[in-house]
Amino acid sequence: MIAELQIDLGAIRRNVARLGDLVAPAHYAAVVKADAYGHGIVPVARALAGDVAYLCVYRTDEAAELRAAGVATPLLILGPVEPHELALAYESTAAIALWSEGAFARDAARMGRTGGGRFPVHVKIDSGVTRLGLDHDRATGALASYLAEPGLDVRGVFTHLAAAEELATTFTLTQLDRFGRAIAPLEPILAERGVLRHAAASAAAMLFPKLRLDMIRAGIATYGIWPSNETRTAMAGALRLEAALTWTTQLVVVRSVEAGRSVGYGCSFQTQRASRIGVLPIGYAEGIPRAAGDSASALVAGRRVPFVGRICMNMSFVDVTGVPEAHPGSRVTLVGSDGDETIDANEFAEAAGSIGYELVARLPPTIPRRYVAAAEPSFEIRA
Repeated sequence: MIAELQIDLGAIRRNVARLGDLVAPAHYAAVVKADAYGHGIVPVARALAGDVAYLCVYRTDEAAELRAAGVATPLLILGPVEPHELALAYESTAAIALWSEGAFARDAARMGRTGGGRFPVHVKIDSGVTRLGLDHDRATGALASYLAEPGLDVRGVFTHLAAAEELATTFTLTQLDRFGRAIAPLEPILAERGVLRHAAASAAAMLFPKLRLDMIRAGIATYGIWPSNETRTAMAGALRLEAALTWTTQLVVVRSVEAGRSVGYGCSFQTQRASRIGVLPIGYAEGIPRAAGDSASALVAGRRVPFVGRICMNMSFVDVTGVPEAHPGSRVTLVGSDGDETIDANEFAEAAGSIGYELVARLPPTIPRRYVAAAEPSFEIRA
C-alpha cells in the first residue's frame, strides 16, 4: 500500500456534538460535498445520520448516492441543478437551492405538482458573495412568489458569507443586515411555516452568535479542521476540535548521497552536506501539492523531516539525514501525529501556499480510506 487515509468517524461525531452544543438551539447541517471534504461521503453520512438535521451536498448525483446507500437524513443540494436532473433530485427527496425567477422555478413547481406533492426548496439570497442567489435588494418579491406557489415547499431561506473568517472586517454584519431586510416582510409566514433561516458556515457559527439563526451549515469544522488560524485563536478554550483524518505513506528508498548532489526534476535542490534522501511513492497525482517541495514537512519516527526537490507526479523526496533509523518501509506521516509531533491539514497546506479545505478536498479516491470509531472495528474502502 503506497498510502492510506485513516478516518476517525468517532472524532467527526464528537466534533458535531461539541459544535452543536455551542450553537444550540440552532440545528446542525453537516456539509458532506466534495466526498465529505475527502473523508468519504457515504461512511461520513451514515455515521452522522442520527446526529444532524440536514446533510448538504453540492451535486444531484451526490444526493442520489446517499439515498442509494440507505441514508434517510434530509438532504439539501447547494449547487446548480440542471433541468434534466430535477427528476432525480425529486426522486431522491432532496431539497434544491432555488434562486431562479424564471423557467427553472416553474419547472420545479410543475414537477412537484405532477409528482403528487411539492418540490422541497431552500431559497438562496445573495447578500455579498456575488455568486449564486437572488439579489438581496430584489429577493423579497421572489420569495413571496415561491411561498405562494402550491408546487413548491419552501423549507429554508439562506445566504452565504464572504469574510466570516476575517475578524477585522465588518462585512459579515453588513451581509446579515442585507439578509434580514430581504426576509423581514415575510418573517411572520416564515415562522408560521417553520421555514429555516440559515447563514453561518463553520467560522460564523463559532464567532457570530447572531448568525446562527435557525440552522448552521458546518463543513470544515465537522472534520476537525479549523476554518482559519484566526478562528482557532479566537475559540481557544471554548471549543475543541479533533482532526479526523490521518494521511500516511512510507519510504520506498533511502539513498545516501554526497554534498552537492541534485535531487529531483530541474535540479532545483542540491544537498549542502552528505545526506540521506528518502523517496516517497506518492506525488501530486496522489494529492501532495506540487508547491510542497522545499517548503512542507513530514514526520518520520516522531521527527520532522523537510520535503526537498520538486514534487513529481507519483513520487516525492524528504531529507531524513536527522533520522538515522529511517529505512525503506518506515512510516511517513503527512497529516496527523507521530510521537509528540503533529502536522495538521492547515499547516501542510499553508506550507504549499494553500488552505486545509483545498488539501483534503483534492485527496483522490484512489487512496484507500480506513475507517475507525470508538469501540468499533475498522473497515477499509478501496477504489
